[in-house]
Amino acid sequence: MLANPKGKARILVVMSAADFILLDGVTKHPTGVFLNELYFPVKTLSDKGHQIVFATPLGKISTIDPESVRAKYWKSIAEKEEAIQFLFSLTNFKNPISLEQAIKDDQNFVGILVPGGQGLMTDLLYDEKIPELLRRFHKKQKPIGIVCHAPALLTSLRLDKEKENFIFKGYQVNSVTKMEEWFIETFVMKGKPKVRNISGSLKDLGMEYKSSFLPGRSYAIRDRNLVTSQNPFSGEEFSEMYWKAVEDYLQMNPSLTD
Repeated sequence: MLANPKGKARILVVMSAADFILLDGVTKHPTGVFLNELYFPVKTLSDKGHQIVFATPLGKISTIDPESVRAKYWKSIAEKEEAIQFLFSLTNFKNPISLEQAIKDDQNFVGILVPGGQGLMTDLLYDEKIPELLRRFHKKQKPIGIVCHAPALLTSLRLDKEKENFIFKGYQVNSVTKMEEWFIETFVMKGKPKVRNISGSLKDLGMEYKSSFLPGRSYAIRDRNLVTSQNPFSGEEFSEMYWKAVEDYLQMNPSLTD
């Protein structure tokens, strides 16, 4: 059944299980899932009564990116502590299913959500199950929410270096900007990862890239079933937009909450 006993839906949250990213081909920089990019949408969906099911490549618990617990990403220390307590209070966060199981159960979810954090550039970007999941959800026009670095996963849908049949061609999309990538590489990580210029890769696939005028500002965009956002400061805007996409999908498919 897609619905839980209260008539709400199950949302699949796919997370990286990596705890480092390789910089300049030699240096392991600690990373993982960005805390607020995970917390805000999960909290919003949970508050609306939806059931969250977490998944990682092999069912291994995710590592929280140490950068994401810094004060500059939070309104207060209390908010950050509440986020940590909330996530680790969820039994299924500490016991995620595997991506293989997520594919087997894909019909049981009404939406998929992938939070950011550079861990995904180490594992999810190269996992063949990610494009399979994205294709399955998109085929039924289920909401797909991807945050900050996670829109890079859309490039895994490109077939044999051709883009004419790219399933998101013409869609408006957002992600971490080129300027924000430069800032992170220069002042946070102090090194360059293997994959860079995510926004340019999305444009090359025929997507219409949109972003805030200034870096480090909240920005999220929805085009049909695809919801994307730019950075850790976009959490509340993205969360409301993605939740609305889930509600719209359920209204168009009322039998899913019978």
